Amino acid sequence: MASSSSETCEISPRDQLKVGFIGLGNMGSHMAHNLARWLSANDYPALSLWNRTSSKLPPVSNSIAHAESPMAMAEACDIVITSLKSDSVAQEVYAQLLEGAKKKDKSKGTIFVETSTLYPTTAGELERAASAIPHSYYLQCPVFGPPPMAKEAKLVIVLSGPNWAKKIAEPILVPAVGRKTVDVGSNVERAAAFKLTGNMLILGSIELLSEAMTLADKTGVGSDLLLSFVKDFVPAPSWIGYGTKIATNSFEGDSGFTVEGGLKDANHLRHLAASVDATIPVIDVAHRHLITSRAHGGSQLDWSSLVSGPRLAAGLLPFTGQKSFPKDDGFGSKVEVGGRYSDADTEVEAPVKSGGIKTVQNF
Repeated sequence: MASSSSETCEISPRDQLKVGFIGLGNMGSHMAHNLARWLSANDYPALSLWNRTSSKLPPVSNSIAHAESPMAMAEACDIVITSLKSDSVAQEVYAQLLEGAKKKDKSKGTIFVETSTLYPTTAGELERAASAIPHSYYLQCPVFGPPPMAKEAKLVIVLSGPNWAKKIAEPILVPAVGRKTVDVGSNVERAAAFKLTGNMLILGSIELLSEAMTLADKTGVGSDLLLSFVKDFVPAPSWIGYGTKIATNSFEGDSGFTVEGGLKDANHLRHLAASVDATIPVIDVAHRHLITSRAHGGSQLDWSSLVSGPRLAAGLLPFTGQKSFPKDDGFGSKVEVGGRYSDADTEVEAPVKSGGIKTVQNF
């Protein structure tokens, strides 16, 4: 892996470190909130924020400042943390950040902390680009945990990159953003691959839960009874959390990981496996079921809505699990009346509750 030209450079004293954060999505918004609160409580300068959708920015306050651009943030901050949607967005944002780093005083350093799930070669490319700039350091620090864990600052943070930079960033990342770190060394591509293989276990678990709960519903066992078994015998947080979402049809995507995000990870995993001649058949099936969910209007639903695949194959409605199947279009153009969807032939429970009467558009 590439490395920075020097192991040390001038960084502001620890209690004067200027920190910036980019990316206020489902994860990043919670991470930035906790970071701003922690920095303020420990007498650091205000957290500098930038987001592609400026309407998501919280107002300026004693603990929050706004950066005019990623370039301006890199010029002003000692540490820049990013939480970005995709590889292409990361490449776009880092192109601007690194332009800012080039304009910095040559004696000043910048530590970039990327927390997203990226393909390994993308992480390597970003690290090499940063390392070509004097005193710029790139850390690939993907995080494990859903938005509720991000809200509670209980994420597990993977550390990779130059040791000196990790020593500066880690005391801020924990406890401000997460509860613990896992240091995998200097190789940022290894960290990215680790995150993907970890996500593979979660996606595979959702696929298995989806198939089992569909079978339970079809045989009369009931997904609620199977969920009680999961709670007693497989009490892992992800199994209980996603099992509950499937059993209760709680697929709202604004507080979780969406189908689109799941497809990105599944595609990365399949590409990674093919690159080393490995097979991942469970993820191949989950990938097809994620596409099924998207095809029925669920692109912005939680990725546990991939249960739509097993349900449709079993003659059930994709997002409600009902046993009738007349003209179902998922979240198409049905009219919602008092929390129920109606069409000419049937009436089924609405998977996302809301009051009143409205035409439900595709997500």
